[in-house]
Amino acid sequence: MFEISMEKGPALTLLYGLLTGASFALCISHYWYGYFDILLINLISIAIFGFASIFSSINRNQYYSKYINVLTLCGIALLMQYQLSYQPSLTVHWIYIFPILSYFTLPLAWAFGLNVAVLISSLSQLIFVYDLQQCLRLLLVYSIIAMCSMFYAYLSAFKQKRLLDLAVTDYQSGAYNSRFLLHMLQQEISRSQFTKRTLSLVALSIDDYQQILEIHGRDSGVKLLKEFRIKLIKLLRAGDEIFHNGRGTFYILLPNCPIEGVVILKERLQMNLDEVQWGDVGELQLNVGLATLKEHENSASFFHRASEQVVKQQQTALRLLAFDH
Repeated sequence: MFEISMEKGPALTLLYGLLTGASFALCISHYWYGYFDILLINLISIAIFGFASIFSSINRNQYYSKYINVLTLCGIALLMQYQLSYQPSLTVHWIYIFPILSYFTLPLAWAFGLNVAVLISSLSQLIFVYDLQQCLRLLLVYSIIAMCSMFYAYLSAFKQKRLLDLAVTDYQSGAYNSRFLLHMLQQEISRSQFTKRTLSLVALSIDDYQQILEIHGRDSGVKLLKEFRIKLIKLLRAGDEIFHNGRGTFYILLPNCPIEGVVILKERLQMNLDEVQWGDVGELQLNVGLATLKEHENSASFFHRASEQVVKQQQTALRLLAFDH
C-alpha cells in the first residue's frame, strides 16, 4: 500500500530516551533510600529502554520496529510482575504508565492483548497483598487509563487511514489517483515478473472532457466521473483496480489477464458504456488503449504504450472529423 511519512520513529526514540533517564533517576533514588532488592531490576530496565532508543533512532523499517517494540514492552511487563513481589507500592505507578506506553508504540490489537495480560497478572498477585477495596481501585484507575489510551490510539489510526485515503484517491471520481497508479504499476510489475503471470493495463479516455466541463460545469463533470467509475466497477473482475488522472482518463490495472482477455474486456466496456445516457451530458465518445506487460519492461514504458493508443485514437478521430468537413 502507498505510504505516507507519518512514522513514530523520532517520537519513539525520544520516549525511550526519557524512560531510560527516568529509570536511571530511579536507580539513584533506590540506592539512596536503600531499596537494593529492586535496584538490579531498574538497571535491567535501563538496558532495555536504552537499546530500544538506539534501535529506533537508527532503524526506520516499521516491520522490524513493531517487533522490537513488543519485545521491549514484554520485557518491561515481566520486570514489573517480578518487582511486584518486592515493592508493590512502587511498582503500581509503573503499571499505570504501561497502557499509555503500549498503545502509543504497538498496533491496537497487540496493545489490547498485552494490557489484558498485564492487568490479570498484576491483580492475581496484588490480591494477596492489598485488600479488596484497593484492588478494585487499582482495577478502576488502570481501566480508565487503558480506555483513554485505546480511544486515542484508535482515533490516531483512523486519522492516518483517512489521510492515506485522501493521498491516494482522486477527489473527483473516487478512484485511485495517477500518483498511486505509478506506485501500483511498479508493485504489480515486480509481482508479475516473480510469479510469471501476465499483467495488462487499459486506458479509457472520455473524449472532449474539458469541453464537457466548459459546457455543463464542474459539478456535472464530477457527477459524470463518479457515475462512470461505478459503472466500470460493475463491468470488472474483483481485484481489478481503477485509477483516474484528473483529466477524464481512467486506467484499469488487470492482474493475471492475458491479451485475449483484455481484448474481450475492451469490447464489453465499449458495448456497455456506449449504450449509457449520462444525464445532461448524453452519450460519450470513448477512446480505448490497452497494453500487456512485456518481458523486462519497466513501468514507464508499460504506461506509455497504453496511453499512446488513446492519443492515436483521438488524433484519428480528429482527422476523420476534419476530412468530413
